Amino acid sequence: MSHLYTNFRWWRDGAPCNLQISAQGKVTYRGSEEPLADDVTDLGGAWLMPAFVDCHCHILSTGLDLHKLNLSACDSREQILELLRERSEQTPEWAWVLAVQYDQTRLEDGRHITADEIESATLGRPAILRHASGHACVANRTAIGLADARDVEGGEIVRDRHGEPTGVLLENAMRIVYQLLPPPTREEMADAIFAASEKLNAMGIVSAADMGATHNLEDQFWAYQNAIERGARLRIRLYPNWSQVFKGGPQLPEPTDNLRVAGIKLYADGAIGAGTAAVSEPFLTGGKGKFMYSPQELKTRVKTAHDAGHSVAVHAIGDRATDLVLDAFEATGEPERHRIEHAMILSDEQIERVAKLGVSISMQPEFRLCFLHSYRRQLGDERATRLLRFRSVLDAGIPLGFSSDSPIVPGDPWDGIRMATEHPTEAITFEEAVDAYTRGAAGLDGDELFGRLDIAQFADFQIYEHDPRSGGRPDKMFFAGR
Repeated sequence: MSHLYTNFRWWRDGAPCNLQISAQGKVTYRGSEEPLADDVTDLGGAWLMPAFVDCHCHILSTGLDLHKLNLSACDSREQILELLRERSEQTPEWAWVLAVQYDQTRLEDGRHITADEIESATLGRPAILRHASGHACVANRTAIGLADARDVEGGEIVRDRHGEPTGVLLENAMRIVYQLLPPPTREEMADAIFAASEKLNAMGIVSAADMGATHNLEDQFWAYQNAIERGARLRIRLYPNWSQVFKGGPQLPEPTDNLRVAGIKLYADGAIGAGTAAVSEPFLTGGKGKFMYSPQELKTRVKTAHDAGHSVAVHAIGDRATDLVLDAFEATGEPERHRIEHAMILSDEQIERVAKLGVSISMQPEFRLCFLHSYRRQLGDERATRLLRFRSVLDAGIPLGFSSDSPIVPGDPWDGIRMATEHPTEAITFEEAVDAYTRGAAGLDGDELFGRLDIAQFADFQIYEHDPRSGGRPDKMFFAGR
């Protein structure tokens, strides 16, 4: 049964427009005329635009984090410890205290909180504070005591001058405590995915790419499918971690419109806030970050996934890491099949090389809103201003998609659009920013059937009673998958 939406304004220019949709949920007409349809809905002059696409987030983690202690508003040790004490009093003696959005760069002295400081507030319960970047955490003394605190490849257990762990765990070293946590059940994961989909829908997002898997991959596949069967209004694109696929992982699910594996995820370095991004100029706090793999190992992993027919998405924040990733992509012979995640520090020469190779880039403009204070502390004002070169990337003709990396940031596309259009040196237009959150992001995930509301595309759209240039949450959503 066909449906016609009439009397709305098209988001680009405010022109009056009508949209006809087939029984299969695909656009059959968009323009000023009024073709015949079985049902007609008058939108009363509202504004209509494509639904947003988040091509790099963490859907399951977003849902699971809704139940954890959020420290994003804390800018002092006292605030952190008080919130930890309150949560610990509400936590059974046998359970863990888990917090997220901890950020030492918000503290006046910029120093990490210690295992002993956390211990004083958590009443004997093991506790982990995950860093806002997702690339570090701080565990209390009880948690460290339960863990095997031997050095970890690809990570660092920060120690004091006596060789004792301070509680700070960088990159792969985080596993020594996180592997002690009881994993969520399939049902708990499905509930978290469903809750995350509702959060994303409220921000106008109906397609999202889950980058990496934090739990058993087979259980996660089941949970994604279960959430969709229960009515989650989300097209889910999965990028499992390399090791979960190529080290005896489960068979990948058959693709559908709403659930498919879109590629493989790898990490080349860490994050700026944690001081682990691989940079060519040292951090003001010391060091040049670290690589997750040797150059040869990264090339081997990229080539293995490439030869198996996958697109590869590699996390590379620092410029040194980006060079390694481009070398690995070029070695495949088809670099245009692959994408860089973040690419926050780019030289003119690197931008030229990315364009020449045909590599795509996913960027997160919302990082400027949430972490600029951290970038300034770690890099200095001048280098911080040069991060996220939106204008230069687009001008070079590089395929660009915007995303959030949620739950690292709240994930509202309108905040990202504002940050992209207000960048002091690399600003882009409103239309370009929206395109990066719709057609650009969909293109990076290999999706040609939505993102533009063109003929034969799925009619995933959002409706605003006001001009969407002023931002805000959509008043209504239409998801052709339901």
